[in-house]
Amino acid sequence: MIPNWDKDMFTKLGVEMKEYFDLMRRIATAYYNAPKPADKEELKQMFMAMYDHITDQGVTYGSCWGNIHHYGYSMRGLYVAYFLMKDVLREAGRLEEAERTLRWYAITNEVYPKPTVNGIDMDSFNTQTQGRIASILMMEDTPEKLQYLRSFSRWIDYGCRPADGLAGAFKKDGAAFHHRNNYPAYAVGGLEGATNMIYLLSGTQFKVSQLAHETVKNVLLTMRFYCNLQQWPLSMSGRHPNGKGKLIPMQFAVLAKAGSPDGKQPIDAELAAAYLRLIAFDQAPEQDAPDYMPKASVKEEMDMKKLFEKHGLQAEDNPQGNLALGYGCVSVQRRENWAAVVRGHSRYLWAAEHYLPANFYGRYLAHGSMQILTGQPDEMVTFKTSGWQESGFDWNRIPGATFIHLPFEQLRARVLNVDKFSGMEEMLYSDEAFAGGLSQAKTNGNFGMKLHEHDKYNGTHRARKSYHFFDDTIICLGSDIENKNAEYPTETAVFQLAATSPSKLKYWEAFQDNGQTYLDPNGVGYFIPKHEMKNVRFEKNFPQVTIGERSTKPTQGNWVTLTFQHGKAPQGASYEYAVLPRIDEVELKQFAKKPSYKVLQQDKYAHIVSFPAARLTSYVLFETPQALPVGLLQKVDTSCLVMIQEQKDKVLLTVSQPDLALYRGPSDEAFDENGKRIERSIYSRPWINNKSGEIPVTVTLKGKWQVAETPYCKVLSSDKKKTALRFTCRDAASFDVELRKVK
Repeated sequence: MIPNWDKDMFTKLGVEMKEYFDLMRRIATAYYNAPKPADKEELKQMFMAMYDHITDQGVTYGSCWGNIHHYGYSMRGLYVAYFLMKDVLREAGRLEEAERTLRWYAITNEVYPKPTVNGIDMDSFNTQTQGRIASILMMEDTPEKLQYLRSFSRWIDYGCRPADGLAGAFKKDGAAFHHRNNYPAYAVGGLEGATNMIYLLSGTQFKVSQLAHETVKNVLLTMRFYCNLQQWPLSMSGRHPNGKGKLIPMQFAVLAKAGSPDGKQPIDAELAAAYLRLIAFDQAPEQDAPDYMPKASVKEEMDMKKLFEKHGLQAEDNPQGNLALGYGCVSVQRRENWAAVVRGHSRYLWAAEHYLPANFYGRYLAHGSMQILTGQPDEMVTFKTSGWQESGFDWNRIPGATFIHLPFEQLRARVLNVDKFSGMEEMLYSDEAFAGGLSQAKTNGNFGMKLHEHDKYNGTHRARKSYHFFDDTIICLGSDIENKNAEYPTETAVFQLAATSPSKLKYWEAFQDNGQTYLDPNGVGYFIPKHEMKNVRFEKNFPQVTIGERSTKPTQGNWVTLTFQHGKAPQGASYEYAVLPRIDEVELKQFAKKPSYKVLQQDKYAHIVSFPAARLTSYVLFETPQALPVGLLQKVDTSCLVMIQEQKDKVLLTVSQPDLALYRGPSDEAFDENGKRIERSIYSRPWINNKSGEIPVTVTLKGKWQVAETPYCKVLSSDKKKTALRFTCRDAASFDVELRKVK
């Protein structure tokens, strides 16, 4: 509608006000800390001159800029500056005017109506909380101010509670939502607002509820589980897959200072311990940190460290175990200092976000990828220590993903404005509901997905993919890989690793390919079974020349790659390999001679893996199974994920239905005249705020078992031959039950 529109036009025309308000904030801060009266007077005059000018230019109550929502990013300095200069404004007779200005731009009156649902948009936490509380605290002490504070507290409280469907901002499983997906890059801004407000209101009559407090705490602890040490994986980077995104340790400290959610402890020991681990390594301040990341000074971090240590608190050990994040289509396995992060996509959760100009080439980030974030045992884990850098990275070969290896000009996203609900962006979905993970007792787990690429690019591309996690072993399976692209090869990337230091380059230069076992400099081992060796290709590319994630300019680096070559237009292709993230050369050779696992089934119906020594069996059941391998599990009445850990006289059974069930039945796709799925934005879908529906799953086990019934697990029948259990699944959650043998 505006001729020659440019997203930076406000800045170019001189009407972007961020720097103006940031200067006002610096002047206000200096005034507040100035020791000399003459300095304070000069700073006061400077501030009032800027205040008078910007007010004259229209930054005042009733300004008709239209939708001012995204001005929150530019105006944060305004709120702090006016609040700090409250006494100066009162002295000048301008306080009421300034109060009204803040309430107008912060849209503070929005807190008055009682919320009808849980959750608020992540941007509201990021850009509005500070302005709203500042506009309220600016007021003189009156009954109206008290009413505003109570309403604000209620607004924050409901905003922090777990939201339904794909609504923002926080989920019961620890996901943090923006743009209708788990999105850490936006979450760090939102968590800055949420944690600060919970802390500010703690210990007062305005404190948030225990549920709200616990929800935000869980989001932080979940984030520190899928990040390693501070960085989140490439596949969870949204439109910023550049390896720069990090969690913010100070948010853990601030929420720890707010006390425990139940109000019984003045400091939350669990959050404080997490904070102390996250800052345990000396780090120089980053010069090129993304502008969306909140900042904290080294002094602030050290002050928090001293406070917690004064209370006798110590850093936690590295998190261990397994996480299945249903609202992120993510599974994470952690042992020692490594983390293996798997991500997929579905008909509910998009595969990648592309903007102009951002993430042009990351189409395959959630095609069943797995990134190993690791390093030497005593070093701080980063992308660099894990063998990743942007320079020279081949955006086709996302580790773990199954993909068609395209020229970059064909891989580049064709970003469009597809409907009135969205902007210039691309967020493509599958039409498959089966994608996600199971976590057994938060220790081990599995992940499965039906991969189906969108018709905008290669809609014939399909695969069945699974991962099976047991302690320090990960079994990776693929089957039914197919597409009709006869021009370019289809591959599955086992690894793509950069030689990020001279020593690592020297290591890979000397590396000898034996076709079956591969060991990287961090001790991550890869095993290829003999029947698969003919299908893999190991490459040393010194250098490898590619392009950046948002640029066509060439970049280069030294890389090694291992891929399965499925050929052009494959039909029924498959793969099998194992990853052992902490192993030495001798142990890897022993594993190759006698693998610790057996693949019991690998087809379109199911991927089933057993670990005989541990008596553990992992089931990824893509379809309702017609028959199952001989074992304890005899029958299941629908697709699902199952894990069974057998012990002497008892069994731990875990069941999950990864379908979020935000709607049921066929996928809600729209088709063109050729029967191809039409690109549509997620914001146009009517079901995006629906609650996760219940899906019953009936599991039949061999023999008679005693089960302690729960709200989600009921015994349907039990005799000497078999026991039938009915699980009520929702939220893509995992449900554990312990069974005891009836003799």
